[in-house]
Amino acid sequence: MIFDNSAKEQVLDLLNKKVDEEGKIVEKDNPTQKVVDSTGSEVSFEEFGGVKRGSEVFIKNDLISLMKLSKE
Repeated sequence: MIFDNSAKEQVLDLLNKKVDEEGKIVEKDNPTQKVVDSTGSEVSFEEFGGVKRGSEVFIKNDLISLMKLSKE
C-alpha cells in the first residue's frame, strides 16, 4: 500500500512525529531526536513507507526494507 503525502502527514501526527526543515522525521516534543529504521538509518519524509504493526519501527519505502519486513 502506498500513501500520498497527506496520509503520511496524518500517520506521523498520530504517532506524535513531524518533519523537520531537512525533511527528516523527528519527535514532535524533541525535534533533535530523529526517527530511525530497523538498521539505524534516519528516515526522511520521502522515504517513509509505514510503521511496523504494534511498534514504532519505521519502514522505508524501498525494496530492501519491504523484503526484510516480509520475512518477519
